[in-house]
Amino acid sequence: MNEYVMKWHDDGHFIRLRIWKSELEIVETHCPHSDKGECHDLVYGCLVKHFINRYGLECNAGTCPASEKLDLCWTVVGDRRIIDECQLWFMPRTDEVFIAWLESK
Repeated sequence: MNEYVMKWHDDGHFIRLRIWKSELEIVETHCPHSDKGECHDLVYGCLVKHFINRYGLECNAGTCPASEKLDLCWTVVGDRRIIDECQLWFMPRTDEVFIAWLESK
């Protein structure tokens, strides 16, 4: 089994949320890059958008207070050349434990 290092990116991605009845919905996933950047794949475009559109909040690994806009840090684990065998995780920048760890790096 290959060992992967999780490189966290803090590059301006964010999502917009709304509460609809008893559900929390993602209404927008914003990528700050046009067609370049660490997040882009030639086939799928922005991997952050791809994974969030496909799996929604299941990609979230953090906790934070409710907010309309969440700034994200993200990482991909696995072989990016085989999209179905990797996973994208995101953490809200307002996750206190995560941001303290990130700032210490």
